Amino acid sequence: MMHYQNYLIDAINEVLTWDIPDEALPDAVIAQASLMARMNPEEIMQLSSD
Repeated sequence: MMHYQNYLIDAINEVLTWDIPDEALPDAVIAQASLMARMNPEEIMQLSSD
């Protein structure tokens, strides 16, 4: 399984095409990157807080 960081640029590019409020972008990027990496978003949040 690839690390979610490998998907961040693709996730950002994808999320920027969505019609969502700016304040929702960080969570949406994390969620999208986790889907692309086949990880649970909570795992990513835990990794980023370590």
